Amino acid sequence: MKAITMTRGAVAMTLAAAAGPAIAEGTNLIGIGVGVVPIYAGSDEYRAVPTPLINYRSGHFFITPRAGLPAMGLSYEFAPDLEGGVFVGLGLGRDSDDSDRTRGLDDIDFHGAYGAFLEWTPGRYSLGAAYRQAAKSGYGGTLEIRTSYAVVQTEQQQLRLGVSTQWANSSDMQTWYGVSTSDAARSREHLSPYSASSGFKNAALFANWTYQLNKDWTVMSTLGVSTVLGDARDSPLTERKTNVFGSLGIGYRF
Repeated sequence: MKAITMTRGAVAMTLAAAAGPAIAEGTNLIGIGVGVVPIYAGSDEYRAVPTPLINYRSGHFFITPRAGLPAMGLSYEFAPDLEGGVFVGLGLGRDSDDSDRTRGLDDIDFHGAYGAFLEWTPGRYSLGAAYRQAAKSGYGGTLEIRTSYAVVQTEQQQLRLGVSTQWANSSDMQTWYGVSTSDAARSREHLSPYSASSGFKNAALFANWTYQLNKDWTVMSTLGVSTVLGDARDSPLTERKTNVFGSLGIGYRF
């Protein structure tokens, strides 16, 4: 892969909207970071979460974070600037006691996931699309579309600005933003039943900055703003239409 993604339940729901700080092609890296994100996209409660940083590639095989957790897969270069592939990984969940708003609702379990991606990177531009399907029945899938541009690009640092959006099928939207009749009856916040349909779930503006301290160590950061869309915006679980998010990490290149 040509980038590290620090994403992502809070990481999956929010930082997944942003591309990770770009690392030079062929660079292997391992490190750790911390992200400040909402409990879930649309929550008015925030928390700090650790974010693993790993970027490894050997031939067609790669390991890199997707939705906040390491994923592995196979990629193929169709043309000098066009790459695609498949991956398997893990999906984060949400405990009912993570926030006041979700107390009494069913938990969203930690689960497996799989998907495919396509990325076009002509020069300083990047345009990518990735579909991610939860391996757990009923959890659904999302399609992410992302584009970015490196406004600063030197041997020592890079500043990349971008936008992204996520489309979710009805199962994913209902899992994260729907409220069943039984959920409503157990809700500590007395939520009303709500059925969420497929559609665009969120959109984000973000900036990624990387700075190479020396030949071995690199600092990476992300700052952005995300807003929920469609049925996610109208859900009784949504307290805040727009969230900010950020992360800071350090990685060792090998």
